[in-house]
Amino acid sequence: MRNFLFAPRAVSPPFLTVVLMAALLLLSPQYGYALPFFDSLPKFKIRVPEDRELQGWLRDQLNEQRKSSSVLKSYDDPLDVARYERGTLEKLLRSRGYYDGRVRQSVTDGEILYRVVPGRQFRIKSLDVRMPAHLKAGFDGVGLQEGDPLDAEKVTAGVKKIETYLAENACLLNVDVTYKATVIHSEHAARVQYRVADSPEVHIGQVQVQGVETVNEEFLRKRVQLKPGDCFSRSKLDAAKLRLLRTNLIAGVNAEVSAPYEGMVDITFLVIERKHRTVRLGVGYASDEGAGVSAGWEHRNILGRGEKIEVETRVSEITQSLTGELLVPRFFRDDQNFTAKAEASNEDRESYQAEAITFGGTISRRHTKHRTFSIGSELKFSDVQEEGEESENYNLLAFPLGLKIDTTDNLLDAHRGATIAMEVKPYFDLKGSGTRFVKNTLVATGYLTAEEVRYDPTLAVRIKAGVISGIDNLDIPADERFYAGGGGSVRGYAYQALGPRRLIPSTVAGEPPTLSDPIGGRALSEVSFEGRFRFTETWGGVLFLDGGNAYADPQPSFDDLYWGAGIGVRYMTSFAPLRFDIAFPLDRRDDLDDSRYQIYVSLGQAF
Repeated sequence: MRNFLFAPRAVSPPFLTVVLMAALLLLSPQYGYALPFFDSLPKFKIRVPEDRELQGWLRDQLNEQRKSSSVLKSYDDPLDVARYERGTLEKLLRSRGYYDGRVRQSVTDGEILYRVVPGRQFRIKSLDVRMPAHLKAGFDGVGLQEGDPLDAEKVTAGVKKIETYLAENACLLNVDVTYKATVIHSEHAARVQYRVADSPEVHIGQVQVQGVETVNEEFLRKRVQLKPGDCFSRSKLDAAKLRLLRTNLIAGVNAEVSAPYEGMVDITFLVIERKHRTVRLGVGYASDEGAGVSAGWEHRNILGRGEKIEVETRVSEITQSLTGELLVPRFFRDDQNFTAKAEASNEDRESYQAEAITFGGTISRRHTKHRTFSIGSELKFSDVQEEGEESENYNLLAFPLGLKIDTTDNLLDAHRGATIAMEVKPYFDLKGSGTRFVKNTLVATGYLTAEEVRYDPTLAVRIKAGVISGIDNLDIPADERFYAGGGGSVRGYAYQALGPRRLIPSTVAGEPPTLSDPIGGRALSEVSFEGRFRFTETWGGVLFLDGGNAYADPQPSFDDLYWGAGIGVRYMTSFAPLRFDIAFPLDRRDDLDDSRYQIYVSLGQAF
């Protein structure tokens, strides 16, 4: 009989570290305080009698300027800073309609105090929108009315409202909207007038695409989604150009519009094809896995309609793999892709060795802007040998079902938004061995950036949970079980070092049994917190805390985690951040965790 060692653990003080980190990142300072060690500008306060809303807005605007102003960085004397910022505050007051506002500054013990007397707020006395009568009939206004404060942001927003309305309800060849605000100081008021310049209304004639060499022209013409007879709109042209660029086949595009004839205009899209072939080379290092290299080649237009084929190989001391992938975009539908994949891999880990060949295909459909569903099939032939056991062959057929929700702003370096990825993957062994199980995984990430604080601190959180159900732990192929520890899991611990282990009886009488290497489990729990800072355009830093564990029983728990913490440096390339992390195990185990720290070097954020 094989025995397991389970070590109950209690939640330890790292959670206090998390709370403190979150407070540091997300707390918005009430009085524009500078962050210690990160900001050399003097502290400031703003006082606006009997108007706390205006006081808070001015404070936030001044904080925002301090993050980006190169002029302020050149001042050493707080008096110079105060004089410069007084002018900024006066401009801000005028933008909110306070044309008689006054600002006085004083400096005491290196801290600046701004006393603001806003005076009376100027209001709109008359409001006029001049456009053709047949267009104006359905226009519901610019969002302002007589008597409203003369707010510059709202006045300019009115131009955008008119432009949007005309783009959706008119066929104007050119949309030119201007405004004029006349301030009447004696009345503390202003007249605001919007004007739409005269322009003929036209429809679309012929649509052509020129400049293509290898891309199918008809394919691109369908992508622009413009048809003869459609109402002409500049916004439609912009959307068409964006759709062409999103094919990833076009490096640049311009649209030429002919002179009007019989109420029609012809449109010609002049495109420059992108280079379709790319060769990639990459290197990485982790103290628990050693050095690794990767090489890849891809062709993004193999059949002339945006089909992409990619071949990649990865080699490290532990794993070697060769992968080929074919992506067919717009597979029978514009919102649907098909991916075919083949992979040969070899793993030589401390607890098992595995050789595998995998073939699979997946159809993914974008249900909404942020939600994607996927369904596929996968066939895996593997030979797996666990430590001290004979090798076993598996012919596993799987049918993965997936759902992904993604609202992040950047795939490789997110600053805001969240992701949720769920996968249910039933496995069946075609050899008739009775090996059947279902592997379920859930990964959620969230990102929140405090833009009002200098250096744009970002709090990033990742939670991962997994469960395998259907059969006992040791009946699951070792390369399909869950493992914890390492650069993509719990930094500070060796790769796959966390989780259940076997008790190996001693061959010497009287001596205690020893522990095997980790054998993997049927459940996984991981949680990670990162505080990310951007010091310059190219350099950043990270503080992080990871927790995780794997379990023999299919019951993931966030109460029994091993914790690791560390710091990192980020160098921002044009593609993705280059990261260097050093991590320390906070729950270091005697005789199991040999190293007091781990080092990780790779491309892209940890999550």
